[in-house]
Formats: sequence, structure tokens, C-alpha cells
Amino acid sequence: MTLKVAIPDTSLTDCSDLRQKTVKAGSLARALAVFRVESVYIYDTGLLEPGKKRDTDLLRKILRYMDTPQYLRKRSFPKTQSLKFAGLLPPLRTRSHPLETSIGDLQEGTIRWGLQVRPGKIDLGLNKLVNYSKTVSERDPTLFRFTKTKPQIVLETIEREDVSEYWGFEVERVTNLAEFLEESDDSTRIGFSRNAPYYNQLENDLKSTIASTQSVIAVFGGPGHGILEFFKEEREDVKSNIDFWVNTIPHQGTATVRLEEALFTSLGLLNSSVGKIITKPGFHE
Repeated sequence: MTLKVAIPDTSLTDCSDLRQKTVKAGSLARALAVFRVESVYIYDTGLLEPGKKRDTDLLRKILRYMDTPQYLRKRSFPKTQSLKFAGLLPPLRTRSHPLETSIGDLQEGTIRWGLQVRPGKIDLGLNKLVNYSKTVSERDPTLFRFTKTKPQIVLETIEREDVSEYWGFEVERVTNLAEFLEESDDSTRIGFSRNAPYYNQLENDLKSTIASTQSVIAVFGGPGHGILEFFKEEREDVKSNIDFWVNTIPHQGTATVRLEEALFTSLGLLNSSVGKIITKPGFHE
């Protein structure tokens, strides 16, 4: 069971400066986390102006930064100009961002992200470093499970998919959306468009199909362009690899709907209809 989202590399083009881009990326990250998205794919459109090519890297960096627990951010992300306004980003407060810092409060089975600080020592955001004899990354967080807490702490490394509860999202680039969708035919692929049938008209068919695949890839357009408007030569290839085209905001009262608004609305409807089928448990289950 997985929920994946694909957004375009033009996602930040309606922002005029780094501050606005940072705030928008923060809103996107909140939507992804609120609705328990496990993977977000930034797909190439070929429409980015030369002066905005760095927007894709910026978006990816900020999304990764936000998914990283606060106690590891300084080690994972050296101070750079691109994170100048990181202080404006809202906390995600997913289960992967624990507030506890005392080793004495840990229980067997506890899971935390960690980084190697020096040989044999891991930073897990606790009041002291933890012993671990194997070598892991000093920059990219590794996921650890506490298999024992007394008399000594024993750790094992695990993967995000091994965690039974929602544990944040991964961020990846997609260079060819049509190929990506074609290779993802084991998921229900949904494209969101204001020109599509209304969600309530398709809800029963959506539920039936998603119940079978138990996996969704939700594809969104971006500022100024719908999904198919990005592609001329590959238009039919993209179109043929979308299982459902859906309009989640019928009779919208504004001329345009921003990407962050579309994410909250569309993922919210999916969550209400099929959330328990395609996502891991979050808070207040």
C-alpha cells in the first residue's frame, strides 16, 4: 500500500524570489506529510527557462530538508544560500520527527533516523551519542531500530518501507514522465485536471480499481500548465498511461488553482475515500 505524488519541475515558477519559493515548498511538504505520501517525484517538463533551472534542485533540497528530523539537519545540510529562509518552514511533526531526547525513555522497537558522527558513534538526536560498530553515512540519514535498550543499546538498520506506520516521504527526480507512468502500471495512475469528470462521478470506479492495486500515483500539473500541456511529442504517451482523469474542484471560484491548493484538496478527497487502503497509519487512528 503506497501513495505517490508526481509534481512538475515548474512547481516554483510562480514565485518571484527565494523567500516565496521556500514558503511554497514548505506548503507542498506539509500537504505531502498530512496525507501520508511516501514518495514524491519531480518530473521534467522541458519548459523551465534557463534562469530557473536551479528551481528543481531547490525544491528537491527543501523537501528533503523538511523530511529530515530537526536534530540531523545541520549535519545533513551544510549552511548554504539556498536554505537562507529555512527558518520560515513549518515543522512536519511526523512520527519520524520525535521530540524525546532521553535515552532512558527508549523502548525496544523504537525507530529513529541517525547519522554517523565518528567511527563507532551515531547521532540519534538523544542526550548522548550511541555506540554502533558498523559504518553508515555521515550525511544521508540511516534508519535504526533499537532491538535492545538494556543492559546495552543494540541497533539494527532498517528501510523506510519496513516501518509499519507513516514515516515521511522520499524525493526523486523523473526525467521522462511517460516512461515512469508506463513502468508504474501496477499502481492506479490518476491525473488531476479541471477539464476532467468530477470526482464524485468517478469515485466508485476509483475505489474499485484502487482496492485491487492498493497503490496510487497522483499526478499534478503546475503553474500555468496542466499535465498534458507540458508535453507535445509525448502527449499521447502520457495520456494513455493515466488510468483516471479527475476534477476535484468543480466550478472553482478562482481563475486558477495553485499547486499547493490542488494537493490539499485532491489528496484530501483520496484520503477520505481510500486512505486506509493506500497509506500507512498516521496519528489518531
